[in-house]
Amino acid sequence: MISRKCKSVRLICVVLTAALFLGGCSSSPAANKPAGEDSASNPQSSVLRIALNSDIVSMDVQKTSNDYLVPMNVFDTLFEVVKHDDGSTSIEKSLVSDYEVSEDGLTYSFTLREGVVFSDGTPLTSEDVKFTFERMLTLPDSQQTDYAVAIEGANELMEGAAEELTGIKVLDDTHFTITLSEPFAVFLAQLAAPSTSILSKSIVSDAGDDFGIVPEKTLGTGPYVVTSWERGSGLSFSYNPKYWGDEPSVKEVSAKIMDASSMDMAFQKGDLDIIDCLMLDSAVVDSVYKTRFKDNIVSVDRLGINYLMLNENVKPLDDPTVRKAIQMAIDRQAILDAIYSGDGKLEDGVYPSGCLGYSQDNQGWLKYDPDGARKLLSSVGYSEGFEMELALDSNAAVANQNVLQIISQNLGDVGINAVIKNYDHASWLDLRNSGEMESFLALWILDYNDPDNVIYTFFGSKDNTVIRSNNYSDEATIARIAAARGIVDPGERMKEYSSLEKKLVMDDAVWVPMFSLKHLFVKSDRVADFVPQWAGWSDIYFKKVTLK
Repeated sequence: MISRKCKSVRLICVVLTAALFLGGCSSSPAANKPAGEDSASNPQSSVLRIALNSDIVSMDVQKTSNDYLVPMNVFDTLFEVVKHDDGSTSIEKSLVSDYEVSEDGLTYSFTLREGVVFSDGTPLTSEDVKFTFERMLTLPDSQQTDYAVAIEGANELMEGAAEELTGIKVLDDTHFTITLSEPFAVFLAQLAAPSTSILSKSIVSDAGDDFGIVPEKTLGTGPYVVTSWERGSGLSFSYNPKYWGDEPSVKEVSAKIMDASSMDMAFQKGDLDIIDCLMLDSAVVDSVYKTRFKDNIVSVDRLGINYLMLNENVKPLDDPTVRKAIQMAIDRQAILDAIYSGDGKLEDGVYPSGCLGYSQDNQGWLKYDPDGARKLLSSVGYSEGFEMELALDSNAAVANQNVLQIISQNLGDVGINAVIKNYDHASWLDLRNSGEMESFLALWILDYNDPDNVIYTFFGSKDNTVIRSNNYSDEATIARIAAARGIVDPGERMKEYSSLEKKLVMDDAVWVPMFSLKHLFVKSDRVADFVPQWAGWSDIYFKKVTLK
C-alpha cells in the first residue's frame, strides 16, 4: 500500500522535474528589466504587464462568478475591504460617504459620495444602485442573485410578482435606503464584494447585449477602462481620468493570455512585471523563483479552500458511504507536498483557515486510509470498484492538472477507475452550472470574510446546489443554512455554522476538503510595491501596484 502511494507521487514528481529543467534554461534575474527602459523618461514606465492563464467569459460581473479582473478595476462597490498590517480586515466606505443602520438591523440608510461619475461622464445616482440590484435579480443568466436575496421584495421580483425591488427606496440622487427581509449580519460585507459592483442604468440600457462584451460600452466608475479585449489573446486597460479616487501609479495595463512555460520565459526576459506562482509548475517555482527571485516574492495567505466536489445525483456518488470512502482514499498531504511544496495546510471542513467561524473542533478528523476506504466500498457492494469522471477545465493551472492526476491514482489504488476528462473552459462552466458534472476539483476564495460566503453559496438553496453540481438533497439542512443568515447573536450564529459544517462534511461527505494555500507572486524590479487582493485572489487591483 505504501509503495503504491509513493509510486503515485513519484510519477507526478517526474513530470515536475522535467518541467524544472525546462524552466531552468531561462536567463538570470538581472534579465528582468526591460532593455533601455528608464522610468523617468519612457512613457512605458507607467505600463503594468501581467499574464492570465485563461480568457475571461464576460466583463459583466452579474454574468460570471469567476472573472473579476474587470469588475475589480473598472467598477466600484459601495464599500471596500481593507486588509491591515496585522492580517485583519475591515469594511470601509467607498462609493458611500455615510450610512446608518436601524436598531432592528433591517434598514440601512446610505449617502453616496458627491461628484462621482462613470468614465463617460454620466453621474452616479441612487437610481443606479437600485437598478444594479434589480438587474442582479432579474437577469436570466445572473450569477450573483445571492447578493440581493436578503433585500425585502427580492423573491417577489424574481418570481415576476413585482415590477421593482420594494426594499430599495430612492430618496434623491445621493440618498437611498435598503430594507432587508430579516436581519443579515454580513450585508455590509456583501456590499464590498466585486459581485455588487455598481452599474449605470443608462449605460447598461443603451449598450443592450453589448454590455460586458464590447469594451467601450462596458463602463464603470473605477480607476480604469478596458481599451481592448482580444478573445484568446488578452485585455488592455487605461487609466480613467474621471476617476474620483487617488490617481494610481499604473496608467496602462497589458494582460496577455499565456501558458505556464510562456509566463516563466516572459518574466525572466523582463516582459512581465508580476507573475502568479500558482499558474506555474511548482518545480519551477522552487528552483527558480524561490531562489533567484526570492527577494522579489510577495506572499499572502489565501483565504480559500481547494475541494473535490461530488455530485449526489450520479450513482454511486449518491451513497454517502461511497463519498466517505473517496474522502479517505485521497492522500492530501502527499499532494500538498508534491505539487505545492507544502506551502499550505490541510483543511477538513467548509471554512478555510482565517475565515470567521473557523472551528478547530472540526479539524483533524479526516485521515488518509486506503484500507478503510476499501472496506467502506465493500460494505455497500463496490468491492470491485466503479468508474467515475473527474472533469478538468483545460484552462486550469498546471498544478490543478497534476493534483487531479494524483487523485485519479489514489482512487485507482482503492479500485475506483477515475477517468480525467478535459473540457474547454466555456463547456466546463456550462456543464457545472447545469448540475450534471460528476466531480471536479476547484478552489473557492472568499468574496467576504464570513462563513456565509462559503456555506450559503454552495448549500444555501436548491438552486445553489445545482449550479455547483453537488445537488445536495437534505432539505432540512439547506433550510438551516438559509436561516443561519438571520441569527443576530454572533456567538449563536458561529455555533450553528460549526454544527452545519460537521453535518455537511463529516456526516454527509458533500465534498472532499483538500487544503488552503499560501499565494506567492513575484514582482519585477520595475515594481516598487504590490499589495495582493486581501483574500489572495489571482485577480489583482492595479491601483495597488506602484511602479518605480
